[in-house]
Amino acid sequence: MKRTIYALVSALALLGTAPAARADNKLLKCMEEAIADCDGRFPPSDYRLIAIRGWCYMIGTAICKAS
Repeated sequence: MKRTIYALVSALALLGTAPAARADNKLLKCMEEAIADCDGRFPPSDYRLIAIRGWCYMIGTAICKAS
């Protein structure tokens, strides 16, 4: 077990860190529009709407990106 953990840690150290993912400008614009729209529909002050607002962000961004 110790050898397996050591091998895994060694392999990860040799690989280094992965490069950061970068979003394109259209995706960032879509996310900003979706966040503004969903915050207007579901106010952030109501804690019961947190999950709904999260799904709204994802769906709104996907719809914007697809069009």
